[in-house]
Amino acid sequence: MILEQNGRFALEIKNMTKHYPGVVALNGISMNIEWGSIHGIAGENGSGKSTLLRIISGMEKQNQGEVVYDGQSLKESQRLLQRDVAMVTQEPSLVNSLSVAENIAMGNRHEYKLFVNWKKYKQIALKYLELLGVSDIDLDIPVEILSPDKQQLILISRALASNPRVLLLDEATSSLSEDQTIKLFTVLDELKAKGLAILFISHRLKEYIRLCDTVTVLRDSNYICNLKKQELSEDAIVSSMVGRELKDYYPPKGKVPSEEQAIVFHDFYCKQVRNVSFSIKKGEVFVLAGLDGCGRSELLKGLFGVLPSKGKLEIHGEPITFKNPRQAIDKGFSYIPGERKAEGIIAEMSIMENAMISYRSQKAFWKWIGRKVEKDMFLQMKENMKIKAPTVHTLIKTLSGGNQQKVVLARALALNPKFLLLEEPTRGIDVGAKAEIYRLLRELAQQGVTVIVSTSELPEAIGIADRIGVMFRGHLQKVLDQAEMTEEKVMYYATGN
Repeated sequence: MILEQNGRFALEIKNMTKHYPGVVALNGISMNIEWGSIHGIAGENGSGKSTLLRIISGMEKQNQGEVVYDGQSLKESQRLLQRDVAMVTQEPSLVNSLSVAENIAMGNRHEYKLFVNWKKYKQIALKYLELLGVSDIDLDIPVEILSPDKQQLILISRALASNPRVLLLDEATSSLSEDQTIKLFTVLDELKAKGLAILFISHRLKEYIRLCDTVTVLRDSNYICNLKKQELSEDAIVSSMVGRELKDYYPPKGKVPSEEQAIVFHDFYCKQVRNVSFSIKKGEVFVLAGLDGCGRSELLKGLFGVLPSKGKLEIHGEPITFKNPRQAIDKGFSYIPGERKAEGIIAEMSIMENAMISYRSQKAFWKWIGRKVEKDMFLQMKENMKIKAPTVHTLIKTLSGGNQQKVVLARALALNPKFLLLEEPTRGIDVGAKAEIYRLLRELAQQGVTVIVSTSELPEAIGIADRIGVMFRGHLQKVLDQAEMTEEKVMYYATGN
């Protein structure tokens, strides 16, 4: 074992139990975290991973159990814990109106002075940003205008700037590109070598295998097992998480049910998209792939009317341009944005209100919707989508990321769309929920719904697509059919070849 010289564990979790109204979030969890190690916590959405980290950080209180930090009970060493532990939360926690430097300075909890030495804090901010590979950023601009990946790197920099002994990372890589993730992992390896204890949560199984010394698996709020480095594989993690071997992760594709051209782009332009021309068939799952910033997200938003566009667009042979999302919705389009927290959910509303809001806005002009009818509709959605929540009135902000995503998807499907546009549909979602969403998308396509997905996950793109459109710097470089789909070919065209 790798223990600190004093022979104590960094953290000891003893019989940890946490209840929410109608839900058991943690049920008697016990585990030990070593100094100088990276310890993963894996499990399906709603298994209790994030709740455990929030309790360790002091953000929440347990109903039963104890956290022992470096040999001292949490109750006795609360101030030590606050000083020595830093957490990157799953939810955004930046102050949008403050600058990059100001947000990172908030992480330095060791100094409380009347006057702030901003020159010093800017040097600290620059140090940690450069450590994570960020050199092209103005430290004086407000963080709200930055892209999600830059905001995430600022969150991580803030945590590192506090010089923690224990670092808690809850989905810290969910918004990062592959290059950014590799850079972060290099930093984490260096911190581990210095003796830090790091707890790590991700929904990308390969990240556990690459990074972790041990992975603790939770299922339905219960401890299942510890997997050591030599035991780690995707199959071992998945089977422990879901309690069974996950077969047919990607559903069979079959034949596209129609040769009819549902959407045709002719010299289509919008923000970051240039001179795009291609067509998509009715009932096809068409995936847009490419590196971050290539224009695939903007293409979806231009199609849906979120961004202004130019050029020709035909829907089932009818020339049209959507000036706003309402026009697109009226033509049978539904859109699921990539940033679930910022754009996808209304945090202070219930899961039923979130799921039914688009249906209400579309139908209420034509007829009265009875509350019982609406509730019955949602209960059927909840069952079909396997949404885990105590009641229909549960606030959506209390759900796990995967269950939030299912509610957002239910809202889109409540409109019975002919076209479904999805941006990063499985970001921050566990393998079991991903398989359910992949199955649902294939079923919708077989029913004649045209599905367009933008994703940064190459295995996902290849696994679900009938065809892949690879973008590079706003241009569509190549459309690959199933016989041509490999990760190597997608990356070849995604890098401008």
